[in-house]
Amino acid sequence: MKVKIYEKNNIKIFTVGNSYYIQYDAGAHQIAIREDEISEGEANIIINDESKLMEVLFAIQKRLIARGEKPYKSNV
Repeated sequence: MKVKIYEKNNIKIFTVGNSYYIQYDAGAHQIAIREDEISEGEANIIINDESKLMEVLFAIQKRLIARGEKPYKSNV
């Protein structure tokens, strides 16, 4: 079951079991909603210090690129 634990400025963090997911708009010129898995630590960083949000989003983008995924394309 998906449980929302954080929502602010169109950023949502959910838990599903023991996994954490972030939902955000990854589009630059168009809306591209993505939902990607993050670590519990990354979730806590965002929840406790909103100024670190971009650092976490950049880390997600790097992981997606490393896996051969397009980080600016919607996946929901």
